[in-house]
Amino acid sequence: MEHTDLRIGRYIGRLYNMMRRCLWKETADSGYGGAEIKVLSFILDTDSPVFQKDIEEEFSLRSPTATELLKKMEGNGLIIRVQEEWDARCKRIIPTEKSLGQKDMIFSCIREFDMDMARGIPEKDIIIFCRTAEKMIANIKKEITEEKHDKNSHGFNKGI
Repeated sequence: MEHTDLRIGRYIGRLYNMMRRCLWKETADSGYGGAEIKVLSFILDTDSPVFQKDIEEEFSLRSPTATELLKKMEGNGLIIRVQEEWDARCKRIIPTEKSLGQKDMIFSCIREFDMDMARGIPEKDIIIFCRTAEKMIANIKKEITEEKHDKNSHGFNKGI
């Protein structure tokens, strides 16, 4: 089978849609959306200071999307953003007592979700999947970077 016949994007799209629906169902009782749960789990599981750029990179979000999500989370009392002394444009993202109090629920939700997805799949296949997904992410990032470079260098996208 040739790579063009694999329809990788279709499988990933289906998986993404199903994950979104399932995570939404799992988190409905908490009152938070799946995106909020995933971002909170990242913030709560990170020992070093977290900034918006970290969230953008971890979840492959564009800056406006991350900004809106963080505003919503701040409005819901889940995080606060504290301006850094060394750069007024940089704001550290800090979990509130409210989200710290729900840390166990958030981690449990994410852990159960991952276990449900991996049920019946040998660990070696999960490892291969994760390695393959990382390579695909790197390929896409490279393509995006090259397109951005080509557009900035030549005034147009290479594919147009």
